Amino acid sequence: MNTNIQNIVINFFNNDCNLSELKTLLDFIIIEENYIQFNEYVCINYLSNLSMNQFDKTSIIKDLESRIKKQEKQSIIRSRKRKLVGITAFTVLFLGIVYFVNKDKIDIESKNIVLTTSSGDKIVLDNNTTKSDKLEGLVSINTNTLAYKKDINSKSLVKNTINVPYGKRFKLNLSDGTVVHLNSGSSITFPVSFIKGIDREVLISGEAFFDVAKDPIDAFNVLSTGTSIEVYGTRFNLKNYEEDNFSEVILTEGSLGVRNTLNDSGVTVISPGDMAKLDYSIGEIELSKVNTVLYTSWIEGRIIFRNENINNLITKLERIYDVIIINSNKKLNDMFINATFLTDQESIEDVLDYLVKIYKIEYQILNNKIIIN
Repeated sequence: MNTNIQNIVINFFNNDCNLSELKTLLDFIIIEENYIQFNEYVCINYLSNLSMNQFDKTSIIKDLESRIKKQEKQSIIRSRKRKLVGITAFTVLFLGIVYFVNKDKIDIESKNIVLTTSSGDKIVLDNNTTKSDKLEGLVSINTNTLAYKKDINSKSLVKNTINVPYGKRFKLNLSDGTVVHLNSGSSITFPVSFIKGIDREVLISGEAFFDVAKDPIDAFNVLSTGTSIEVYGTRFNLKNYEEDNFSEVILTEGSLGVRNTLNDSGVTVISPGDMAKLDYSIGEIELSKVNTVLYTSWIEGRIIFRNENINNLITKLERIYDVIIINSNKKLNDMFINATFLTDQESIEDVLDYLVKIYKIEYQILNNKIIIN
């Protein structure tokens, strides 16, 4: 294994790979003879106590693909904010330069809840020194919450964006009285004040729970990748992470219509207790009855797993606790887990120790990564 690949592997286990290095490593280990070299190197230098177990190639590839998608998403977001025309072959080099020139700024955006104003100014919201006079619109700020009031003097829509990183949650009260809970790794673009006679519209990426204020005149629409939701005064959960390749809408109260914007289909009206799932690879909306508590308890700081596949569990834990978890035990792929965790009170170590005790899972922490053996 050449020196360049060895350096990339070192960066990988230090959680310090850039987009180009991640892609290079992925292309390298896809080839079986290269993967054998990779596995031997890792066992000797990082996982010597796991040398009796074959390091799981599928898990490594999955982890690489997940990190590539995450970095590509962050690259696109940053490039849009800087009003670039688009992603080019020089994007990785450009972002590398930006990282060293604006390191503090990028660290702020990746680790803090940040509001971007209509003029492009960035305000850290999970900061005790944040003042409301820095924000646009009639707004008050409390711990982990922004609350807007309707501005009758507003004549045009002024839109802001809130980005919530992994490991955090945030609450937003819109000017019409609608309440939005934002989960880890989510963003929302919204008007600071709705205007009478214009449909209320917000854009979501990630996961959010809506308690929508009723308005017989102005409709409330939620837009996200591949999905459009027409709300008629209701409470529902929307999950639409760009890396998931699907979206889920779970209705707890009221009524709403879901539209597949990928093929411009008609509106599918759902009832309380329904889940409308849009699989992008299929392009169709599937309806099913679900226990809504399993999908909405996160707003109270609880996460409930019922017959949860180990890989789905890992994905959720990564978002909630802002960690990287690699499953190197193929036998666990057939395992389904039942558990409830209080995420505001229990650390990721508490969660893992519970899994060790009940499900006999073994793990170790190496260079900021959690390896499940």
